[in-house]
Amino acid sequence: MSILKHAGERRFFDEKKIPLDVWQVLRTAAVLSIPEFRVFEIAYKQWFGEDTDEATIESYFVPYMFKDAVPMWVRHFCKRVLKLDKDGTLNPTEFGITSPVATREQQSRGVEFMILAVASIVTLVLLAELAAQAMKLNCMFPPCY
Repeated sequence: MSILKHAGERRFFDEKKIPLDVWQVLRTAAVLSIPEFRVFEIAYKQWFGEDTDEATIESYFVPYMFKDAVPMWVRHFCKRVLKLDKDGTLNPTEFGITSPVATREQQSRGVEFMILAVASIVTLVLLAELAAQAMKLNCMFPPCY
């Protein structure tokens, strides 16, 4: 039984044209919230027990991108992750995946940016209204009746 039927997932439209191995890589990337290249990096480390350089991963990733060739060790990793996800026991931290947490400084800068953006938009709308009144326009935003 295919992993997709086993996991109870449905594929729609053109997704049925995607080979199963490629679909599993895409689902794994989505489940772990990481890029496909990172899936290859983690799968390599899980299979071979060591990290490798980007060039080595790229030598496997390029055939995947252009010829839908998924190495055996990536396929194995994807099936494992999808099974853990189906069972509800998937913990991305086991694979070295952590969710970035914003620092207080980043949070405050984000709030400052939002305040500045809202203030800028309000100012522009008020200036447009003043300009419309100065030019004696009855209608500023279309459609004007």
